[in-house]
Amino acid sequence: MPVNRLYMPEKYKVIIGRGENIGFCTVWNDPEIVLKKEPDLLNYAAIIGTLYSREGVNIILRNLCLNPQITHLFIWGNGHLSKTQIGVMGKEMLKNLWNKDFKQEYKIHPTIDLSVIKKVIKNVELIDVSDMELRDVLEKMKKINKKPPYMDPVSFPDYQPIIDKTLPSEEVGFVVRGKKIIDAWIKVLDKIMRYGTIKSTEYGNQQRELQVITWVIEDEDIENFEIPNWPENLKKIIGLEKNLLNKYAKTIFFDSKLPEGVSYTYGNRLFNFPSNENINQIEYMINKIKEFSNTRRAISVLFHPYIDKNSKSPPCLTMIQVLVNNKRLNMFAVFRSHDIFKAGVPNAFGLRKLQSYIAKETGYEVGKLSITSNSAHIYEEDWENAKKLCMCEIWEKPIDPTFDPTKDSDPRANVIINLVKEKIVVDILSPNGDIIISLSGDDAKQLMKKIANLDLLSKPEHWGYLGMELQKAEIARDMKKDYKQDKKIYY
Repeated sequence: MPVNRLYMPEKYKVIIGRGENIGFCTVWNDPEIVLKKEPDLLNYAAIIGTLYSREGVNIILRNLCLNPQITHLFIWGNGHLSKTQIGVMGKEMLKNLWNKDFKQEYKIHPTIDLSVIKKVIKNVELIDVSDMELRDVLEKMKKINKKPPYMDPVSFPDYQPIIDKTLPSEEVGFVVRGKKIIDAWIKVLDKIMRYGTIKSTEYGNQQRELQVITWVIEDEDIENFEIPNWPENLKKIIGLEKNLLNKYAKTIFFDSKLPEGVSYTYGNRLFNFPSNENINQIEYMINKIKEFSNTRRAISVLFHPYIDKNSKSPPCLTMIQVLVNNKRLNMFAVFRSHDIFKAGVPNAFGLRKLQSYIAKETGYEVGKLSITSNSAHIYEEDWENAKKLCMCEIWEKPIDPTFDPTKDSDPRANVIINLVKEKIVVDILSPNGDIIISLSGDDAKQLMKKIANLDLLSKPEHWGYLGMELQKAEIARDMKKDYKQDKKIYY
């Protein structure tokens, strides 16, 4: 009984083999690379695919229910990335299910009938061959005895996550800022959930995509990175575990070796760029800064046209640059494609680690980290969690009306407003107290438009404050009342 039914094959791509009773699932290994090493796997496996996340477990379960002739599921996580904390998440969920842990925090889709899954688990043997070489896995497959299907094929309704309407926006070019990585990241998340366009991906699933958003991390001490007090299952999906983050940074950003079964890592492209010379681009950047601190040439490129032009998974991070300003080393990174919910925080953490390393090697303080995500997206399976997190951290979070100079000061300017001889006088001062410009007029609206046209402030709340105070000054003048900035008008 060959495989003739698959769950959304255009969306969740697998390779169909010539076998009948065996499913073969890699863990963070490209199946095509695996088959190049051991093409005979196609003769024994009915379905060959890969597992990247816990969401993928739902797809495996659906395909097993559609193909009850598959009575043995081989799991092979033999690559370097397969054994990282991120890499093992999906495999751990799968093994927990086979150990009859149906109450784990990350649950299967609510549209999947649990009684059918229990029948699958009872009749399908899960075989973890992660510690075996492929040739030994093949020999083990050859010894599997053929069994008849244990039930009729079963399909389940699709799981539809909560979808909210996309709000109108400028569509391209957004900027958010935060003192810490998490502060900036949650703002990016919120922008995507509000303004991101719902569209399909090359993998067939749905995404919310926001095009070109730059998030600036102002002052993250990466050695004292604070993990927020969020639910454990949510932190696991986001990648918010200190040991995991440190291991991710070391493995993905700093290791120059290319692990078996993967086409690239950022560390490989940065520290050992594949070419005739195998270029250490980070060393090049460090040397450029040492040669001339104001250089604009300290840059690394991760996209390799010759290698990546036909790749199905070219590097998401494509460029890094560092620039020195006021004795601080700032870093600028560009992602062509960025899974913000599951990869945004680990990526930012790894980049900050890399920035700190370059700053130390060149003798500068660590400055700001700017990340530009050209396609900033959240996949449909994460929409519900993203919405809940944004509601808790932004929309429903109480606002403290008191002014905190460490968080609320505008880096561009402060505003002093007075009434002088019935004129509204606005002094725009630098953070150091020097006058940038002084304006006066009779009409609050005209003054507001003039200041807005000059773009002299950087924070939305400061523009709101400015409009409020200018209107108060005009009302006080017209009513022959005293005006004092930040004070009520007493009638």
